[in-house]
Amino acid sequence: MADIADIANDRMLIELDRQLAARELARQCPVAEECEECGITIPFERVQALAKLPCLRCVDCQAYLESKGGGR
Repeated sequence: MADIADIANDRMLIELDRQLAARELARQCPVAEECEECGITIPFERVQALAKLPCLRCVDCQAYLESKGGGR
């Protein structure tokens, strides 16, 4: 029979596995060095701010796309 320490350890390992899987998934998001609309270099700060999201456009082009009803 498992004691409370074993149960806590199992839960901790499950949570660690979940966090590691989420981190790996976040790394797979596409990131462009240049905006795919206008071709200017996307600032590093923008890429960092969107760490878990795709970053394919500069701020201006993304804002224009969203104002027209487009998404990411």
